[in-house]
Amino acid sequence: MSATARAFFYIQQLEQLVRRRLDDCLLADGITAGQYMALNLIVHHEPVSSADLAQRANMTAQSMGEFVKTLEGKGWVQRKSDPEDKRVILVSSTPSGRRVLVQCETKIDQAEREFFSCLDPEDVAHLRLLMSRVRSAQLAQRSNGH
Repeated sequence: MSATARAFFYIQQLEQLVRRRLDDCLLADGITAGQYMALNLIVHHEPVSSADLAQRANMTAQSMGEFVKTLEGKGWVQRKSDPEDKRVILVSSTPSGRRVLVQCETKIDQAEREFFSCLDPEDVAHLRLLMSRVRSAQLAQRSNGH
């Protein structure tokens, strides 16, 4: 057995720390990390179906549906039938939802600066590049049935 900790172990621990940090910084706005992620995707891809959102977030349609339902209940998103296909429901943000997202982005920018303050800006940029490369490769493999 190797004395070196596995990369998966570090990633899993960092994911937990990041989620906790996000929840802490977003708590005052009444939004969880998961709700923020869903709202962010909606704002950047609207109008969008819940199924498309689920695929982009790498989660089940049912889980995404719960996020959308919660965000709609807070008045941050709205659902409407697709004029081209009445079976499809499209989700869009409301002005209130976009304002909340802007507030969240400011807080998350600060949280990221604090979280990665142990690294040089060049190291943070390199880490972001490496994570993006691994994510893209894994998503491509997954879509190819691997």
